[in-house]
Amino acid sequence: MRILNRWNLLAAALAAGAFLTGCQGGIPMISRVKEIEGYPINQAMIVAATEKNRYEDAYTSQLWQVTLDEEGTTVQTFFLEQVEQFLRELKTVSLLAEEQGVQLNGQEQSLVSQLSEEYFGGLTAEDIAYMGVSEEDVEALYSDYCLANKAVTELTKDTDLEVSDSEAKVIDLQQIEVWDQGTADSVLAMVQEEGADFARIAGEYSVNPEIDRQLARGEEDAAFEEAAFALQTGEISGVIQAGDAFYIVKCTNDYNEEATRERKGELELLKKERAFRTVYDEFAKDHAVSFGEDFWDGVDFSGGGCTTTNFFELYREYFPE
Repeated sequence: MRILNRWNLLAAALAAGAFLTGCQGGIPMISRVKEIEGYPINQAMIVAATEKNRYEDAYTSQLWQVTLDEEGTTVQTFFLEQVEQFLRELKTVSLLAEEQGVQLNGQEQSLVSQLSEEYFGGLTAEDIAYMGVSEEDVEALYSDYCLANKAVTELTKDTDLEVSDSEAKVIDLQQIEVWDQGTADSVLAMVQEEGADFARIAGEYSVNPEIDRQLARGEEDAAFEEAAFALQTGEISGVIQAGDAFYIVKCTNDYNEEATRERKGELELLKKERAFRTVYDEFAKDHAVSFGEDFWDGVDFSGGGCTTTNFFELYREYFPE
């Protein structure tokens, strides 16, 4: 359950610890960290309630008391830690934006106001009571979220994000996976016979039910990838040993154009994230956003009739990626 990935905030999960600097000669160490207060609980509840309800829709409300480790950490505790981490990063990036002179322009501010009005207008009385929010709270959070995303774009605009077709290339395969060399050799002989039905043989002999698949670079063992990407459409590999398994693959499409285009976008986003992380890391080590230890005390996970789930979905309608 990686909340930050879903929300597409590019900043990495960073610990806001105390970073100290000092000089030689016995001079006491002095903290350079700026302590910054996080969001108020009512604004934090917008995020918490949105994702709480979304997870309950998928997994029911019974998931919150499930324990995750021997220490008895519950899903609820872990979930709130992730929400808090997201809010910490959001505040940090918005402060970084201000320091770097990144601001919302008039059109963006107008859209944020319209967005906030629509979101708040769609809340039920139960939603508002549970979160304890006003339209001003909604607009403040949307403003920071929009500013943070703009900062990521602005501070990485000069970064080379180009990804080649070769680097992003995705191919379509059918694969047979077996556990010993002897079986692999026998199956290879079968699929090499004239008129052999590779998919039928795979269904009969493969220990992995996943027969049809796509493959991008960096996803599999090097030997597997080297053999697979050397194939042209319709060609069948020899026996490939990767780890403890043996494979035979047939290339059904040596260049999936649509999947390659999507993969290229993913790799460009990853490059963008890495570039931004460098800037973020330097800033975050001296700016510690904190929430009190009892910040979430009193939060009632029964929900009180709150059903809102569209805070981030609505944002993407106004600010498409």
